[in-house]
Amino acid sequence: MATRLHFQSEIESLRAGMVEMASIVLNQVERAVAAWDSMDAGAAEMVLLGDDRVDERCATLDMKIFDIQLLEAPVASDQRLLHVGLIAVVALERVGDLAVAIAQLTLGQRPENAIPEVQQLIGRMSAQAVDTLAVAVQAIARSDVELGDRAIRQAAAVRQMLDDVLEAVGTATNEPATRSWGASAVLMARHLERVANNGSELGGRVRFLVTGEPFIHQPTLPGSVARGGS
Repeated sequence: MATRLHFQSEIESLRAGMVEMASIVLNQVERAVAAWDSMDAGAAEMVLLGDDRVDERCATLDMKIFDIQLLEAPVASDQRLLHVGLIAVVALERVGDLAVAIAQLTLGQRPENAIPEVQQLIGRMSAQAVDTLAVAVQAIARSDVELGDRAIRQAAAVRQMLDDVLEAVGTATNEPATRSWGASAVLMARHLERVANNGSELGGRVRFLVTGEPFIHQPTLPGSVARGGS
């Protein structure tokens, strides 16, 4: 009985750890986008320096999941949480890498070359992408199917925002400096789409987590978490 209680305590600790890890990773994304918005190279460098912390925390969560599996033979629902937890760790580590990629886009660009309309679109896209992943991780932590479905819907809205960015950049001035900034803005938007894609992927796993219903694989999207069997 004591072992089982300890096991359940570790499961709850894992849920909290995933939420905390998501908060750290999404803070990296928000800081990277803020650095881009102000073209602050120093702030971008701080994001790059923070990546080691993300990697370390992801490795810690990985080990925690394996340690939990050794405590006691988990029941089916716990096994599903551990399975989805490993997938979530991969997704969060990947989003941490996307934050680094976003920060790197800031280096070498100048604020006077920015296209205001595109900057506004990226600001809205960033907020939605970050919220999508945050909702997905909360859905896993709470075993909440409705929240998982919400993450999927929000990711679809982010993909529409990418189309808006592409259109706005395509109709902007053809000045060489602006074209260079616009190309970086498109990459930025694609990175944000990938943040949301990871949220959608995790949101889609929640139904499997709660019910055991097989996960339906969607077409592979660039930058989304690697797919494994459910």
